Amino acid sequence: MMSGYAGIFLFSTIANSPVEICGALVLAAWILSGRFLPDTRLWLKSAPALPVVGMILLPWIGLLYAPSPADGLSTAARGYYWLYAIPLIRGLKSRKFPTLCIHLFLAGLFLNSIASFLQIAGLLSLRYGTPSGFLGISSPWITYTLLLTAGIFIASFYFKQSDNAKGRLAYAYLMLQYFITIGFVGGRSGYVAFILLSPLLVYNLIGRRHLLRIIILSAIVVSVLFTFPVVQGRFAQVRKDLVLYAQGNVNTSVGLRLHMWDIAFAAMKAHPISGVGTNGFKRIWENNKEDRSLPFFDHPHNSFLYMLVSFGIPGLAVFCWLLLVMLKTGWRAFGSPLGFSLFVFTLIFIIGGLTDTQLLVFPTAILFILFSGFAAASETGDEALRITQKKEEKARG
Repeated sequence: MMSGYAGIFLFSTIANSPVEICGALVLAAWILSGRFLPDTRLWLKSAPALPVVGMILLPWIGLLYAPSPADGLSTAARGYYWLYAIPLIRGLKSRKFPTLCIHLFLAGLFLNSIASFLQIAGLLSLRYGTPSGFLGISSPWITYTLLLTAGIFIASFYFKQSDNAKGRLAYAYLMLQYFITIGFVGGRSGYVAFILLSPLLVYNLIGRRHLLRIIILSAIVVSVLFTFPVVQGRFAQVRKDLVLYAQGNVNTSVGLRLHMWDIAFAAMKAHPISGVGTNGFKRIWENNKEDRSLPFFDHPHNSFLYMLVSFGIPGLAVFCWLLLVMLKTGWRAFGSPLGFSLFVFTLIFIIGGLTDTQLLVFPTAILFILFSGFAAASETGDEALRITQKKEEKARG
C-alpha cells in the first residue's frame, strides 16, 4: 500500500492515469487487508472527516436538482478519490512515510521541470504553447506554477532543516530549478502565491527571524522574479484586460473571469441555500453570457464561487471548514516537514483557487485530498500520543 501512495505522489504532477492505477492498488490492498472498517472508524473521529464527508455527498445531492444531472454525474462519481485519504490515517506510524511521499512529490516536479527545460530548448514540443512539462490538463500554466511554487517552499524547509552541505546544496538546486521554470510558464496565480509567501521563503533560507532582513531579501527575490519577460508580460496583460473590460470587451483572460463571477453571484443570489446543482454553472453560463462567441466554461474559475454557486452557502461552508482544519493542523505541526508542507500547500491551494477552480483540476485536487488525509493522520496521531502520555502519568502516579 505504501508503494501505491509513493506512485500517487510521484505521478501527481506528471500524468493522471498512473495516479488512478496506483490509487486503485491502494484501495484494493486496503480493503483486502481487513483494515477498511477499523481505519474508517478511526478516520471518522478526526476533524477533517465531517467536511470531507460533506465534500463527497454534496455533488450527489446536487444531482437531484441540477439542470442537467447527466452533466454532473462524472463530477459526483469522482468523489471516490476522497477514499485515498482514509488509509493515510495510519500513515504516521512510520515517520519516514510522509517524508518519502513529500520527496516523491518534489521528484515528480523535478522530472516535469526537466521536461520544461527541454521544451524551452525546442527539444520537446510545447503541448499548450507553454513549457508545462508533462501536464496534459487544460490551462496547465496555472496549476503547474502553483505546484512549482509549493515545491520551492517545501524544498526551502528541507534546506533549513538539512544539517550537511550536500543536502543544503541539493535543496538549493531544486529551488533554483523550480524558480527558473516558473519564470517561463506564465501562471499568474502561482506568481501571486510566490510573492505573498516570499517572506516565509526568505525566513527558511536565512534560518532566523530578522524582520528587516526578511523584508529586504523578500523584495529582492520578488524583483528577480520580475526579471523574466514572461512574468512581466503576464502582469502587464492584466492592465490591458481591465482596460478592455471597462470598454465592454469581456473576451480576455481577466474579462472572462469577471464576467463569470458576475453571473455566478447572480445565480447565487437566486439560489443562496441550494445552489444550482452539480455542474449547474455550465447551463447558467451558456444562458447568461450574452455573447454567443464567448468560450464554453463549466466552472467559474474560482473554487469558492464554484462551491457557492453549485451547492449554496452550505457548500461554501463545508469547503472553508475543511480548509481551516487543514491550516490549523499544519500550523500546529509547522516545525515538522509534514506540518509545514500541509500548511504551505493549503495556503497555495487557497490562493490558486481565487482565480481558477483548482478543486476540479486533477493534480491539485488529488494532492488536496491526500494532504487532508495527512491532516487526519496527524491529528489522530497527536491524540494517540496524548492518551499514551496520560496512561504513563497515571501509571507513575
